[in-house]
Amino acid sequence: MITYKQAADLLYSHDKIRILTHQSPDGDTVGSAAGLALALQDMGKQVQIACSDPIPPKYDDILAPVVPQEFEPDLIVAVDVADAKLLGAKLAPCAAQTRLCVDHHASNTFWAAETLLEGDAGAACEVVYLLLKEMGTEITPAIAASLYTGLCTDTGCFRYSNTSPRTLRIAAELMEAGAPAAPTLMTATPPASFARRSWSFSLSYSLVEMAI
Repeated sequence: MITYKQAADLLYSHDKIRILTHQSPDGDTVGSAAGLALALQDMGKQVQIACSDPIPPKYDDILAPVVPQEFEPDLIVAVDVADAKLLGAKLAPCAAQTRLCVDHHASNTFWAAETLLEGDAGAACEVVYLLLKEMGTEITPAIAASLYTGLCTDTGCFRYSNTSPRTLRIAAELMEAGAPAAPTLMTATPPASFARRSWSFSLSYSLVEMAI
C-alpha cells in the first residue's frame, strides 16, 4: 500500500490520466471518478473516465462538468475497484496497466501496481476526498456534489454501520463546499426505499390515530 502523499505525487507527475470505474457502476465509483477527474482537470491535466457498462442517467449531473477528451493515457487509476475482475470485459485489458487503485474495501486484492486503501472508510469517495485534501485541491461545488453522492450511496444515506464520525465530518464539509444535500439523497436512495419509508410512516400514523 502507499500513503496519501505518495498517491498525490503519482498523480502530480502525470498529465494524461484515465480513471477506471467498476462494472455496473453505482454512485460511489461514479462519484469517486468524477470528483477525482474534476480536481485533476482543474489542475490542467487531461482526464478520461472509463466504464465497461453504460453509466445510469441519474449521474449525468455530476459527470456533466467533466470535459470528454481523447488521448493515450500515461497513467491509469482505478477507483472503488476491489478486484480486477470487477472492471468488466471492456476494461479488462487495462488491469495490467493500472498504476494506482484508490479503494475502501478491506477485501481489495491489491491487483494494481499501487493501492491507496482505507478499509474502514465509509466509501471510496471518502478516500478520494482525503487524497484531494493532501493535494491541496480546492473542493469546488461540482467536486463536492460528486463526492457527496458516493458517501450517500455506500453509507445508505448515513444509515449503515460503516458511517463513522469522520464520514459525517466530511459530509458536512462537502455540504459547506456546495454539495446539494437533498437532491443527492434522492439520487442515492432507490425510489422503493422512499416508498417503503412513506408507507411505514403512513401505517404508523394510522396506528397512532386508532390508538387515540
